[in-house]
Amino acid sequence: MKRIIQIVVALTITCILILFSGCGIYTKIDLKKVEKEISTLKTTKIELSKIKEVLEQTEEPLEDIEIDDLEELKINKEYIAFENKKAKLIFKQEKKNDINDFSLISYIIVKPAEDKKDLLEKQIDDYYQNRLKEYSEKEEAKPEIKKQLENVFKKEYEGYLIYISSKDNDKIWKLIEESSHSLLFENAKELSLEDFTKQFSLKEKEISEYQAVVSSKKEESSMYIVIRPRDGKVEPVKKRLDQYMKEYEKKWSTYLPEEYNLIKNRMETEVGSYLVYIISRDNEAVLNTIKNAVMKKDE
Repeated sequence: MKRIIQIVVALTITCILILFSGCGIYTKIDLKKVEKEISTLKTTKIELSKIKEVLEQTEEPLEDIEIDDLEELKINKEYIAFENKKAKLIFKQEKKNDINDFSLISYIIVKPAEDKKDLLEKQIDDYYQNRLKEYSEKEEAKPEIKKQLENVFKKEYEGYLIYISSKDNDKIWKLIEESSHSLLFENAKELSLEDFTKQFSLKEKEISEYQAVVSSKKEESSMYIVIRPRDGKVEPVKKRLDQYMKEYEKKWSTYLPEEYNLIKNRMETEVGSYLVYIISRDNEAVLNTIKNAVMKKDE
């Protein structure tokens, strides 16, 4: 019995020492590390919209081929993967020019449907073979153009089939590769305490520490907030941030569907003593970065 009492007393003293030493009272996150590491985070999935932006900046005049037009090219759209009712496809083709009235430059970036890769690949291969045959049969066919059509760049990249027929395939491929994974917060703007409290209807005396980053572009909805409210202020701070997010979602409901979907799929969670709000194209990656910056855990 005496031994048990000694153990209980020892544990009580240890807890008191921990409490007053400030160790283990709350989760401590290195917010400078969070800001630094999140600023370099890129999307884990290929960003077709970003690739498309880059391709549209190339010198060649390009036009989109809609997915319903693929039948004319003898490409079965049932072989193409869909996500949220949208095809995982980019097909860019040069407008016909005065060189034999023939479309010379095209890019295909497409994700095959499950178990349809070989079938889709064959159809696209046949499409390019037919283009080569069609051009080669022209009386005025030029050797350099025929060579270009013979040397179509083809690559399987992160589950996508990529085809490039251009004047400089290596250059186009480099552009595609570099733009395929964009920064999650490429237009990041860190909010000062004054701007943060004003935008989110908070009070300085409610905040122990925080990290708040929003987009500097009005057409982008991405942001993340990591905030540790002062003792006794968790509920009022959480209530106002939750309300802000609801109003933010409503505000974007009729504007830019892709950004609105990001807001609808936002992450609202807690990491120890911190409230965390994330709106991005990869919320899990952002959350994991925040968790990896934990220096001290709740007891």
